[in-house]
Amino acid sequence: MEEQRLPHHSDEEIDAILDALDRMGQAKPAPAPKPEQPDNLRREIFEWVRTLAIAALAAVALFVFVFRFVMVEGVSMEPTLQNGDQLIMLSLFYTPENGDIVILSDKTGLDKPLVKRVIATGGQTVELDGGTVFVDGEPLTEPYVPEAWVDEGNLTYPLTVPEGSVFVMGDNRNHSTDSRSSSIGLVDEDEVLGKIIFRIFPLSRIGLID
Repeated sequence: MEEQRLPHHSDEEIDAILDALDRMGQAKPAPAPKPEQPDNLRREIFEWVRTLAIAALAAVALFVFVFRFVMVEGVSMEPTLQNGDQLIMLSLFYTPENGDIVILSDKTGLDKPLVKRVIATGGQTVELDGGTVFVDGEPLTEPYVPEAWVDEGNLTYPLTVPEGSVFVMGDNRNHSTDSRSSSIGLVDEDEVLGKIIFRIFPLSRIGLID
């Protein structure tokens, strides 16, 4: 039987092998990623829920105290607004101004909310003559009125609007009960619920209201 001999390595080879083994012993495996802690996940979910809840409450408050949805009933504001139009009204901190389209409360004489245009405010003088409206002696240019009208109602003109009140009219003058009639007359500003600013329906007419 032949004698088996171990392979012979030089001193340099042995030193290289030992160095390699030493380096292998010092190397540490990369730590495995830690699984996400349940507490962190719950905290993140809670933050999302809280953010959504705050946003929802803010939206509710906005549309309760600042904006409101209203719908037009009747034809008194045609062609500007039509029966069934759905609108957004600005209500908080609103002060009526000439030309604004406003919603009046149901306490103004017809037992239902009304949509009208502000013609004059406190301290101004209104006069109606032959289908023309004069405010403080100046005739109004009213391109929103669809047709000629002559009905001056049963009030006496010239009429000075008291402070804190407004004189309102519908754009469709021949089919509108408004401040010309003593059943409504001058409207206290407290009964003005807000100003119409935007139409949301029908979609074909969506947009800002002048």
